[in-house]
Amino acid sequence: MGDLAGALVITPVILLWTTSFTRSSVRQEWMQSCAVFGTAIVVGLIAFSPLIEQTANRAPLAFLAVLPLMWAALRRNQRDTATTSLILACFAVWGTASVGGPFARSNLNDSFLLLLAFIISISVPSLALSAEVATRKRHEAHLEFVMHELSHRSKNLLAVVQSMARQVARQAKNLKDFDAAFFTRLSAFADTHDLLVTRGWRGTDICELIRTQLLPFVEPNEGRLTSEGPDLILTPKAAEQIGLALHELGTNAAKHGALSVPAGTVKIQWELKKDGPDNGYLRIGWMERGGPTVNETQNDGFGQMIITKIVPVSLQGRASLQFLSEGVRWTMVVPASSVLAKD
Repeated sequence: MGDLAGALVITPVILLWTTSFTRSSVRQEWMQSCAVFGTAIVVGLIAFSPLIEQTANRAPLAFLAVLPLMWAALRRNQRDTATTSLILACFAVWGTASVGGPFARSNLNDSFLLLLAFIISISVPSLALSAEVATRKRHEAHLEFVMHELSHRSKNLLAVVQSMARQVARQAKNLKDFDAAFFTRLSAFADTHDLLVTRGWRGTDICELIRTQLLPFVEPNEGRLTSEGPDLILTPKAAEQIGLALHELGTNAAKHGALSVPAGTVKIQWELKKDGPDNGYLRIGWMERGGPTVNETQNDGFGQMIITKIVPVSLQGRASLQFLSEGVRWTMVVPASSVLAKD
């Protein structure tokens, strides 16, 4: 029982102070903790101290130990609860060892059996209650964080959709053209979000992104689309932006470029370059071959703006679009830190 009481009283104090001492630098937090500890010391002196003569009327004062323990468990944290329990246990041991206090008996073994039962009875419930309160507080903090994150992402999503609708409306000649162009881009955007949701919004694999965005334009087993590059996990923002660019490139290729004829092919290549320890960059290239000659006037104005300005700028990079004799070539270079998800 002595070993058990020691494990219940001393071990939590050591562990909790070790893990939370560096995070308790706020002055107000220290003042509140000191108030709890001061109350525990006062209760310990009144209820257990051998300095005060033990009488029959004094014995029920041991129940006062519940007050600082409940205060610490409900209003403070697990560390303060464990510390309060240790303070009260020290006073109880002091009083019992001095043949005083409410647990003193004629036989020392009987005295310490009562003392150990008291220590265990106050430590276990208070620590359990404190753990439950801490779990609830963490749940509430996590819920608040999720709500803020949801609000932030919703605003970003609406901003992208509004910008997309505004730009498409400028290029559309009538409502039918607007509906077709806006719906396809919105569908591509939704497909990217589906990928992110399946991965817990931690990012998505670039190969999966390419396959999802270009599936409406070319079948994977046809051999007309090849992709080469290292395994990379893109951040949610990078996946959204690069997904929009791939959709625009695929749309233009299906209308005017290599994917508009059976013999046309598209090659997507990406590479991660290191320019110093912290200045790496990602280069993504799109090359069409075997299709009809495409000139700049055949491309949708908004689509070209997406792949050359909107997407690169949002990722802090740059992009170029060339109309070569063998096909369209698009290259984008962005900092690796702005597109790659951390492990």
